[in-house]
Amino acid sequence: MTKRQVAPPLLLVTVTLTTFGLAKWHPFSPAAAPAASVAGDPLRGRQVFVVNCSGCHGMDARGGIGPSLRGVGLEPAEVEQIVASGRGVMPAGVVEGQEAADVAAYVAGISQ
Repeated sequence: MTKRQVAPPLLLVTVTLTTFGLAKWHPFSPAAAPAASVAGDPLRGRQVFVVNCSGCHGMDARGGIGPSLRGVGLEPAEVEQIVASGRGVMPAGVVEGQEAADVAAYVAGISQ
């Protein structure tokens, strides 16, 4: 084999191994800062709940199409995770940001 016949496959193997090696190593990935938890306002959360959540959970959060949220012992972080990811037939991201934190504070309060 001549140099011209060996060079392209050798280059392909070198580039492939380098690419996979760097992908595994992650030399340039920045360290992610932990997400700051946003404090929610339960009074605003109730208003957001009535507009966005009561269609399924009921005006008083005692259930309807969705389950009752009263007395189930949810923590704000757990509620925020469920709101962000969805659960069962509940879609993800019904509310986001500060509204999600407010709803989480409200639901956590009524679920205790």
